[in-house]
Amino acid sequence: MTVRDLLLARAEQDTPALLTHDRSWTWRELIADAASRAAATAALLDPARPPHVGLLMDNTAEMLLGLSAAGFGSHVAVGVNSTRRGDALLADLHRADVQLLLTDATQVHLLDGLDLTGIRVIDTDQWDVPPAPAPEASPTDDTLFMLIFTSGTSGRPKAVRITHEKITVPGSYLSERLGLGTDDIHYVSMPLFHSNAVMAGWAPALFNGGTVALREKFSASEFLADVRRFGATYASYVGKPLTYVLATPAQPHDADNPLRLVFGNEAGDRDIQAFGERFGCHVVDGFGSTENAVIVSKIEGTPSNALGWPADGVAVFDRETGEECPRAVLDADGRVTNLDECVGELVNTTGAGQFAGYYNDEEATAERMRGGMYWSGDL
Repeated sequence: MTVRDLLLARAEQDTPALLTHDRSWTWRELIADAASRAAATAALLDPARPPHVGLLMDNTAEMLLGLSAAGFGSHVAVGVNSTRRGDALLADLHRADVQLLLTDATQVHLLDGLDLTGIRVIDTDQWDVPPAPAPEASPTDDTLFMLIFTSGTSGRPKAVRITHEKITVPGSYLSERLGLGTDDIHYVSMPLFHSNAVMAGWAPALFNGGTVALREKFSASEFLADVRRFGATYASYVGKPLTYVLATPAQPHDADNPLRLVFGNEAGDRDIQAFGERFGCHVVDGFGSTENAVIVSKIEGTPSNALGWPADGVAVFDRETGEECPRAVLDADGRVTNLDECVGELVNTTGAGQFAGYYNDEEATAERMRGGMYWSGDL
């Protein structure tokens, strides 16, 4: 199954696919518009160069249409991190071999003063795209769909290769695990240049035929108003959004809303419980990364403040010895007594999982894959 397969399967579906503050699209309309953009993009690309198209936009309709256009398989989307500036932003574009960059009036100023030789810039606000069928393409599960940059917290950002499988598998898994279906409205306010919004927000809707409701930029103060306006039943997050929303003044009727499920990672136990109680929903938190090779999930019975239960093959290893670390030993008060021995690196002992390597960075890829195992770099 590929993203192209999922898109074409909905080409004649007239249920809602996309909601913004300005307008809405049915699946039929969205697929047609995305196909037209795929055709227009193909006409602008140099066939002698990698068909990589940068997307430098907030969570606008054009951003989602840009991702969908890449899903037809004739070019590769590159999620450009709009928090990057100057030479760092330019380095990302060159590292990802971007030859065409789609942007809009809200982001184009980030390109001021940059030497964009070899990169054609299109302002989507001025882009007249005529109706056209999507170009012919035959992507497979392991065909490159997108490049998503890591956060760069442990060095310069690396471009993670996102294959079609890394969209369709999470879409299927989360739909089934969380019980998401055609009637669900997925509120997406995390940036679409990041893996959370793409894999946990958009991908399940693409798989189950639900609706995506886009917020251009996350706003804690507007979160509940958006949920009610769009009728959102599901939302995804990464980092501290729950904390920020909880910091807004509580109102007596906060739980009077359609939201039933929130999924993400890196939230604290206290926020998870408080958010669920205040807004009348269920929060599911876990651990993962853009590379999608090490997964840890909170399951029923997970102790308070524990990260969760590791997927099959995930273990804690000592990088120096290459051996599994001893398990933690707890005293009567629950404190770990052997930290020096039991703390190690999260490793996928069965292989790479869904990690398809970093683009244009063999050294960084080799650093992750040692002895046939994926070393996450996370303790």
